[in-house]
Amino acid sequence: MRFRLYREYGALNSPPVFDAIEHGLRQQGHVIVTDNEDVSVIWSVLWAGRMRQNKLIYERCQQQGKPVLIIEVGNLKRGETWRISLDHINNLGKFGNDIDLDSDRPEKLGVKLQPIPMTRRGEILIACQHQESLQWQGMPAMKDWVANTIEQIKQHTHRRIRVRYHPRSSFPFKQSGVEVERPVLVPNTYDSFDIFYNYHCVINHNSGPAVQAAINGVPILCDSSSLAADLSIKWSELDDPYVPDRSEWFVKLCHTEWTVEEIRRGTPISRLFS
Repeated sequence: MRFRLYREYGALNSPPVFDAIEHGLRQQGHVIVTDNEDVSVIWSVLWAGRMRQNKLIYERCQQQGKPVLIIEVGNLKRGETWRISLDHINNLGKFGNDIDLDSDRPEKLGVKLQPIPMTRRGEILIACQHQESLQWQGMPAMKDWVANTIEQIKQHTHRRIRVRYHPRSSFPFKQSGVEVERPVLVPNTYDSFDIFYNYHCVINHNSGPAVQAAINGVPILCDSSSLAADLSIKWSELDDPYVPDRSEWFVKLCHTEWTVEEIRRGTPISRLFS
């Protein structure tokens, strides 16, 4: 197949991963071209900053019925593992993680599920997303979603509520009795931000916080399009939430992300284009 890598619209830390993708594609017998590709390769579905032009590429491929290979920051080891998928980066995409699963992969990656905390803060966290991401397509303005979510929460529990902005997508919000949390960049990192998953429950539509909260043993409530959808509670369970068995889910999750060396070997490519 013919692949075109849109390197020019990648993040500043994208070159080594694009290099690995190109090497992996060639290893699998594919061809790298500069036009008339069968598959477009883009960095992220966040239509902002350097990646803004990727939206036009993505939409063109959708109109033409052509697949899009997407490179995205991972949930497992940020900056070390990378999501590689077709057409989307959440449950709406394809990861090749439904067959030939290695039950030892979490250990090989050096990641593990954290135990369910014996004690947690009594608050419910609403974790917001970037409004310019494909993941938010078709959704209302973030401030309206937050307001609606708060109303939903109040129908099921009297617990305190905290709203956490996305690090690069804040909005005016103020409501009596609701605290706002602003992410703080972790020193000496490229784009890691502080967050402590010890809440009563984390509510997130379909981005990283739901996945990471589930890994950390915290109950979550998310949309069916989230990669953590299998672990989501229902609204009626919000006051007394639980964490279901995560073992099978975690093994599948570990087959959505790959190290640079695995990408160079063409491992995710072979799973997606076998």
